[in-house]
Amino acid sequence: MAAVGKRLLADGRGRLLALAASVVLAAGMVYAQNTDSDCCPEAPAAAPPTGVQPAPVPAQAELVAASAPVVARDFQFSLPQGPAPEGGLQVKTIWVARAIAVMFPEITTIGGYRQDPLKWHPNGLAIDVMIPNYHSEKGIALGNQIAGFALANAERWGVLHVIWRQGYYPGIGAPSWTADYGNETANHFDHLHIATDGGGYPTGDETYFLGSMSS
Repeated sequence: MAAVGKRLLADGRGRLLALAASVVLAAGMVYAQNTDSDCCPEAPAAAPPTGVQPAPVPAQAELVAASAPVVARDFQFSLPQGPAPEGGLQVKTIWVARAIAVMFPEITTIGGYRQDPLKWHPNGLAIDVMIPNYHSEKGIALGNQIAGFALANAERWGVLHVIWRQGYYPGIGAPSWTADYGNETANHFDHLHIATDGGGYPTGDETYFLGSMSS
């Protein structure tokens, strides 16, 4: 029975990953570097840091979020728990974390609940998706794809904002730069911070699909 379940899981994941190219759109966010501390500032700043390429203008970023393909149908394949520790997370945050883990198997580390001066992580409203080789073109492209995926499904998953490479992308609205917080982690160069509106804490009866959730 367990072997059958694993086979179905592998087959289902394979079908999803085969469709990943049509579901995921690179967000087209291009930012530069800095250098390691505690995460997740929220307030955007007015201007980019010195020497950094300009952020996309609002119309471009809105177009990215609006035109990114969403999941066309609800696969009858429940999303397994991924690398994110789910204790302390609310249901929509769990849903985003599981969907990203299935669609992007390169991601092996996702942070969740932790103490922080801002409300997102302590209230189970945010995850930190750690990007492997984040300085490389491949790593940056992967982060862009995950950001685009989250923004494309913002309404479905209750995504409030994404922060990636010093860019602040609301689920709805124009992007902006965050302030320079002095190191790569605080400036979100090595990970994406994705915040949701939560949806309440899980009861244990939830089933998460790529396009829907039941409880």
